[in-house]
Amino acid sequence: MAEIDLIAAFSTVPTAEAEAIKQLLTETIQQIAQDDGSFKKAKVVFTESDERCGLTAELDGVKKEGVPLQLDLEELEDAKSSPGARAQLKEALRLYFRKVQGR
Repeated sequence: MAEIDLIAAFSTVPTAEAEAIKQLLTETIQQIAQDDGSFKKAKVVFTESDERCGLTAELDGVKKEGVPLQLDLEELEDAKSSPGARAQLKEALRLYFRKVQGR
C-alpha cells in the first residue's frame, strides 16, 4: 500500500464536501498506486479557490512536471457518486502522474 500525503486547501467548499473530495482523491491515488505499481509514496497538494482547482504531486521524490493539473470542481463532485466520472478522474490523474515521473 502506497503512502499518500495529501494537503488540501479550500476557499469556497463547505467542510463536509471538502472532506469528501479529500477522501475521493486519496482513494483514487491509492488505486492508481496499486494498479500501476509505479510509486510507493505520493506527496500531493490540492487547492481550490473560487471553484478553480489545481493539483500538484511528487511521486517517490520525483517532480518533473511543474504545471498543476487543472481539475473542475463539478467533475470532482460528480466523481463522488458516478463511476464514469470517477474513471475519468482516475485517468486524468494517471496521465498527470506519468508526466510527474517524466514518462
